[in-house]
Amino acid sequence: MLDLKTYKLNKKELCIFYICLAASALALSFLIYHNIWFSFMIVPFAAKIRQFVEDVMADKRRRKYLAEFKDFLFMASTAIGAGRSMKDAIGEAIPSLSNIHGGRAVLVPELEKAHYRMDKGRENDVSVLEELAEASGLEDVLDFVTIYSICKSSGASLITALSKAAGVIMEKMSIEREIRELVKRKESEGFVILVMPAVVILFLNLFAPDYIAPMYESLAGRMIMSMAAAGTAAVYVMVRRITKVDV
Repeated sequence: MLDLKTYKLNKKELCIFYICLAASALALSFLIYHNIWFSFMIVPFAAKIRQFVEDVMADKRRRKYLAEFKDFLFMASTAIGAGRSMKDAIGEAIPSLSNIHGGRAVLVPELEKAHYRMDKGRENDVSVLEELAEASGLEDVLDFVTIYSICKSSGASLITALSKAAGVIMEKMSIEREIRELVKRKESEGFVILVMPAVVILFLNLFAPDYIAPMYESLAGRMIMSMAAAGTAAVYVMVRRITKVDV
């Protein structure tokens, strides 16, 4: 089962990442120091930057997974309401989810594995779903599997439970979307803080090279430029942490 807690860049993504990292390092090195050899200073931070990118990708994948899971709950509740088993409900939901979310769907391959194990492997549906939920690490998925297990063992209304679970997830996603809209402005401000110093330096290099020349011709100037770059990056990281909200 897919582990949503972490994300690892594949070979293609790694190639793109390192090309972009090298290009950015060369551009910043020339802009800040007028010397491309300073671009090697980014090497010790490459692992941290890669981890940051992977964390962003993991968070994006979790949100996509949850959106697909919400649709699956509605489909499953309809199928179970018509008398289907969970195995059949999953089998019927897979084509519909593929049509809605396309070939880049995150949940569909996991449902296909679960359906295969239930159908061909004759594994217990509760144990398969528990493994699916554990791998996802998402509270909503874990809650759903717990509800399903309790309803199946106690004979409670599974249709009602599935509908309520889907409703809760939809409400949570709506709240999260509203919060993201509120913090989006702060994220934009953080991006402006990150970009503006580079824009100002570029502007001075183009239109007032004599004014900024001392920053490139002395050790003190290069130290000031280094501290300015480090401070800008630190402020951006701080803004990212402040605007990161878990719902």
